[in-house]
Amino acid sequence: MTKFTTFMFLWFCLRLVDARESPTTAHESQPTLVCRPFGECEPCPHDALHEPFCQPFGNRRLMHCSAPDPDPIHTWYPHPTSTSLPVPSKGETPAWQSCGRIPAQERRDFYEFVGCNLFFATTSLVIALLRSRLMEARQARRLAARIGLVRASGLDMR
Repeated sequence: MTKFTTFMFLWFCLRLVDARESPTTAHESQPTLVCRPFGECEPCPHDALHEPFCQPFGNRRLMHCSAPDPDPIHTWYPHPTSTSLPVPSKGETPAWQSCGRIPAQERRDFYEFVGCNLFFATTSLVIALLRSRLMEARQARRLAARIGLVRASGLDMR
């Protein structure tokens, strides 16, 4: 009998803890915001890069948030009418949302990377070719001076 009593006591304690962790109706009565995107992803300015909405890629998107309408006005009629009822506008709160990478910006960055690499590779090759020609010319002059092919022009060829 004591095992059964202990089991029931533990079961009651678990139910009590579970009831405390479950959301109450007071939290459900608070209005929640409904957000919708407004515009495209854009790079964050430098002074806002530390903000959570600019993480992890440094891009953000403007969102318009508003409270959900508890009783929306339906403007659909079975027959077309010449006048339509104006939809009441409610206050919207602007907010920022973190968004992923921007394909156009990534493409630009990739082509910039490839262009810089091509520039450095071309510059390095030109310098290497000029240096090798200069070294070959010096070596040829030294060899010509060593074997006596240089005419006496009064200049010292060292």
